[in-house]
Amino acid sequence: MKGIVIVFSKEEDGKKIGRALERNGFQDAVCCSTGAQALQEASMMDGGIVISSVRLKDMHCSQLREYLPEGVELLVIGSEAMLSDCPPDVMTVSSPIRVFDLVNTVRMMMSRGDRRRGMRAGGSHSQENVRHGKTRSPEDEQAIRKAKQLLMERNRLSEEAAHRYLQKRSMETGRTMAESARMVLVLYENE
Repeated sequence: MKGIVIVFSKEEDGKKIGRALERNGFQDAVCCSTGAQALQEASMMDGGIVISSVRLKDMHCSQLREYLPEGVELLVIGSEAMLSDCPPDVMTVSSPIRVFDLVNTVRMMMSRGDRRRGMRAGGSHSQENVRHGKTRSPEDEQAIRKAKQLLMERNRLSEEAAHRYLQKRSMETGRTMAESARMVLVLYENE
C-alpha cells in the first residue's frame, strides 16, 4: 500500500497540508509530529511520500531521508533560508506554499513511484533505454533544459542536482532522460 505521511513538529501545519492534498484528490494522508512516528508509518507502506519540514522535534530532514525505506521518497517544505540546509537531491517546496506547486510535485513523485513499482513487477522497458552511441535531438535537449530550469526554480535544486534527479528518474523508470523531462514539463504546464 502506498501512501502519504506528513510530519511537522507543529501538528496543525501538517493538518493544513493534509487538507490541501485531500481537496486535490489525495486521500488518507497520515499526520505525525516526530520523525520516529513518520518512519514507523513509512515502514508499513509499499512506496509513497513523506512530506516533512526541515527540522523536526527528533531529527533533521537529512536523517529522516537516510532512514526511509526503499521506495518511499521525501518532500521537504520550508522557507528559502531553511531549505538551503537540505541535502541537494531532496525534492523541496518553499513556503509560503502554493497549493498548485505542492499538488503537482506530489503527483509527479507518486506517478514516478507507480512506474518504478510497475517495472519491478515486470513492466515494459523503453526501447530507447539503450541508446548509448546516439546523440539527442535538439527537441530532446530543449525539453531537458526546460525541465532542469523548472526543477531549479520550483524545488530549489542546483543545476547539477536537477540533472541528477532527471537521470535517476530515467534509470528507475526505464525511460530516456528526455521522456522524464517531458513528464516534468507536462506536470507543470497547467500553471
